[in-house]
Amino acid sequence: MSLNDYPGSDEDILLSVEDRIAWITFNRPDTLNAFGPRQFHRLADLLDEVSVSSDVGVVVLTGTGRAFSAGGDVREFTKKGLVDTGVYALRAITAIRRCRKPVIAMVNGLAVGGGNELVIASDLAIAARSARLGQAGTLIGACPVIGGTNLLSLQIGEKRAKQIVFFSDKVEAEQALAWGWVNEVVDDADLVKTTRRWADRLLGLHPQSLQIAKASSNVWWNLSYDSMLAGLEMIAMGVPAESVDEGRDAFLEKRPADYSPWR
Repeated sequence: MSLNDYPGSDEDILLSVEDRIAWITFNRPDTLNAFGPRQFHRLADLLDEVSVSSDVGVVVLTGTGRAFSAGGDVREFTKKGLVDTGVYALRAITAIRRCRKPVIAMVNGLAVGGGNELVIASDLAIAARSARLGQAGTLIGACPVIGGTNLLSLQIGEKRAKQIVFFSDKVEAEQALAWGWVNEVVDDADLVKTTRRWADRLLGLHPQSLQIAKASSNVWWNLSYDSMLAGLEMIAMGVPAESVDEGRDAFLEKRPADYSPWR
């Protein structure tokens, strides 16, 4: 299956630049801004574009509607679809970390699974009070190996990160703030204004110094990269295709999954 065989278009992720702030908006509200391979590929391309643009000093990621991103599009989760989504998600998250400009996650709502891993990968995160963050992989036969099982531990502590990943837990924005998952929580109506204020502060600083600070701060991400690659390989080799089908069908049918044949 090629990339073009997956559903989507360039309109799924929008880019606008205003006052040297690049706003990258996830625009699939009917799916809670879920991502498949094409959406992650598009996000990586846009991040690479703004990274080298002299018209951009700060990048903001956000979502349309009531979600930041619900993560991988479960409807596409055949075994191959799950693996392909992970490969392109790693490319997008790598683009966040290697972007020459600071990246702010403006978390306007639900951020789950790969959506939460985009928050983890971002340099800074500002959340609406109504937002919830967490993972979902163990419910459906996936595993958050590109942020959830490695970088999240550095941000909120190993025991808390394992709780989130093992149980596929979600937490309220205020709890995420207390744990160090996000930098600030504000009323929903103040989210854009607050994000602009953070972006404007960054735009007033020395650009090369910021770039050096970001590159140097990537040391822990760099050390985690091999574990991300290994995690994707383990999913590809070790997760039975039939169990992925069961997890997907159970999720879509809103029933508990039966994983007893694979225990």
